[in-house]
Amino acid sequence: MKEIHSNINIIGGGLIGATLAYSLSLLDLKIIITEKKEAYTNLNYNDYRTVAISEGSKKFFEKINFWNDIKKNAQPIKKIKVIDRKISNSLEFDNNRRSSNLGYIIKNRYILDAIYNKLKKSKNVKLINDSNITNFQYENDLIVTNLNDCKIISNLNIAADGKHSFVRNLFKTPVYTKNYNKNALVLTFTHSRDHNSTAFEFFYKNGPLAILPMKNIKNKHSSSIVWTNENYYLKELLKLDNDKLANILNSNTLHSVGRINKILTKQLFPLSAHLNTKFYENKTIYIGDAAHSFHPIAGQGWNLGIKDIENLFYLIQKYKSLGIEIGDSIFCRKYHSDNFYNAYKLYQITDKLDNIFQIQNPFIGLLRSTGLNLIQKNKKINNMISDFAMGIN
Repeated sequence: MKEIHSNINIIGGGLIGATLAYSLSLLDLKIIITEKKEAYTNLNYNDYRTVAISEGSKKFFEKINFWNDIKKNAQPIKKIKVIDRKISNSLEFDNNRRSSNLGYIIKNRYILDAIYNKLKKSKNVKLINDSNITNFQYENDLIVTNLNDCKIISNLNIAADGKHSFVRNLFKTPVYTKNYNKNALVLTFTHSRDHNSTAFEFFYKNGPLAILPMKNIKNKHSSSIVWTNENYYLKELLKLDNDKLANILNSNTLHSVGRINKILTKQLFPLSAHLNTKFYENKTIYIGDAAHSFHPIAGQGWNLGIKDIENLFYLIQKYKSLGIEIGDSIFCRKYHSDNFYNAYKLYQITDKLDNIFQIQNPFIGLLRSTGLNLIQKNKKINNMISDFAMGIN
């Protein structure tokens, strides 16, 4: 059977896996991407799915010379407005004290396009498509990934294969999961009023509704919505024609971006969170959604995956500078300690925020209103929350 040798085998070539491969290729490592699907070369240009890039992630992209490849397609977020039930209970964040934005919204395909263009030019990254992993074994302090037609021999495997990680299931790594028993409705749409680079987050009794500004689509003002609600309700909404659905959305968004003119895409996703009890196995580490996922209330889940990449980048850089081989048990435990607490903290924040904003008790509602007013008036607290949104804490 054919043998392929590498320093690192990355299992999963999506947004996180491909970004990881590119960043580590800058450290003169031989990288393999093992991807079970076709190569990300013929992307669906009707795919409007987006990610929110925090200012912290942007700074890392600048460090690895990637930001310039995507910035023209990234819509800045200059302001965030938070509304609890009604417009009178509101809070506003901006970046007036800094020469930077609160974040950026960009379509997934623009990131994948740019990152794979870089990977194609890299001499030390190899992509293996349509791969079917049968098992893993260990030989002479190396990990062997057995495929149907070849085997990959590496110092380290990195599982970047998503929320329902095949690698995690194969190793039976313990994981804590929480099912919110709700769905998230994700839409892209055009609207009558300029969003002015403002994101909105409405908190209703059944869950938050976020409006995220996008670059214009065919010269029309555009945004996306992520709306968490009861499963049965969102499923009924999907049965409506787009005009009726737009009317309901207009009411729930308080016409904050004007009138919704045209719904371009709509998808429904089950809402759950998970956290691996450890981010490693023998010569294997988990990254991004393979390690953790969260309630979307804070919009920081993908950025935490980028933080995983950044921490791993600097850890490997340090090992190389000391001439130490990567992938041993000390290395894997160090990666876990660098990243687990960040994930645990974000899980707690998102979970508790969801609970607080759904409580219907009038007294709690008064506390929320008082708290929003306090945060609006107290610049120190406001700035701390802004920094969290920017991913620079």
